[in-house]
Amino acid sequence: MTRLLAVVMLVLSCFAARSFAEDPAPPTAAPTPEGATAIGIPSAATEQIQQSVERAIPYLQAESASWLSTRNCAACHHAPMPFWALAEADRAGYPIDRPYLNGKIESLLGSKDALLASGIFPNPALPPDPRPQGRGLNMGLPMLAVAARALPSLTDAQRESLRLITAEIITKQQPDGSWEWFATLRRPPINETQTTDAAWIIMALAGETTADSPEPQRAALAKGITWLEAQATSELHQDQALAILLAVQAGKPREATEPIAAKLLALQRPDGGWSQTIPEPVSDAFATGQTLYALALAGHTADELPIKRGLDFLVATQQPDGAWLMASRSTPDGSPGSSKLLTPINCASAAWAVLGMSRLVGKQ
Repeated sequence: MTRLLAVVMLVLSCFAARSFAEDPAPPTAAPTPEGATAIGIPSAATEQIQQSVERAIPYLQAESASWLSTRNCAACHHAPMPFWALAEADRAGYPIDRPYLNGKIESLLGSKDALLASGIFPNPALPPDPRPQGRGLNMGLPMLAVAARALPSLTDAQRESLRLITAEIITKQQPDGSWEWFATLRRPPINETQTTDAAWIIMALAGETTADSPEPQRAALAKGITWLEAQATSELHQDQALAILLAVQAGKPREATEPIAAKLLALQRPDGGWSQTIPEPVSDAFATGQTLYALALAGHTADELPIKRGLDFLVATQQPDGAWLMASRSTPDGSPGSSKLLTPINCASAAWAVLGMSRLVGKQ
């Protein structure tokens, strides 16, 4: 555990985005690993992949802006996830609205008052939240911290807000190293299980912790990692993907991530996409984008057949407005069902798609 803490690095800035310069070619059928043809999924040229990212960027910007202006809440799916994706796309050479991104980050992290007004940080001036989740950690905070670290630079005030988020994470940690989980209030796939939430929290905490950090902060990170590693081996797709992000952030070598990457590759579906862990698997942009991003961090590249087929799936299934259609996985009590509000999952899936595609195919 000491070694992990000593080599903590930021998963959001460790690797440069890979760019490609193949000449566009007419679409051809994408072969499966067995040599058959994935029906309806054409092979996308590099230019088509880049165009897909460029269509998704304005969708993410507009969707995020609309939510923040009408909901007054920096929800995970409409603030941290789009901000992270936009920052990664910018890093990879894609044009984004930088004033918009910088302005929104400033509006959330630019001061303590801004953080308190975000709707995700507890405000001591307001009555305590009487609901059970009021005593837990709002998951928008660790996700916002992860997203912020993807930016090329932060102001002193923004760093101070990240320190406040770190303190809140430590305050809400339980004695066994975990963070309280409210199973009946889960919102899959964004808040899927206690372990997926813990992975996000640990990424945020690790991003703010160095060898020079206060001992209680380093101890909290060590306890969190110990708790997560002690959990039963999970076959959940998202646990596998986030495990790679954590391993890369901790500076582990590729040999450490390859067994997990192999599990993810084995889950690829005939159409080239990946599915969330659900009773009736179906490929979608959330799972596919998340998987491609994780595999890219683990060292896999766009010229590998499974990776290329995943990219082909995302290009082929994108909607004209830049989004990807998603199915609901939750009802108000968090069980699989038929939520009528699909904008959260649609926005989050587009963010993961942009993260995966821009990491693998840059435009620099």
